[in-house]
Amino acid sequence: MVSKNEVVQAMERLNNALAVSHPNSETAKYVLQALKDIKKSEGVSFYATLQAFFNMAPSIKLSDDFVFSETEKALWDKIFSFKQLGNNLWGAHL
Repeated sequence: MVSKNEVVQAMERLNNALAVSHPNSETAKYVLQALKDIKKSEGVSFYATLQAFFNMAPSIKLSDDFVFSETEKALWDKIFSFKQLGNNLWGAHL
């Protein structure tokens, strides 16, 4: 199973890449806020926060008028490879 730390590290790398290439974009702002929220969350809250990111991020990205670099695309895909975690609310420890 993927750890919270692995998710946070992937989000930090994407956040850093976006801060360089697209610092004022809504996508960069949303990734930064989601990263802060994910870092603060634990247990069921972590899964719910991650699921909220998976639900909102594609729409926000679509509304921005830029194309990811190869590195940004790879990081985005890495984060979305964790999507099953966001669907893990029923399996979370209560």
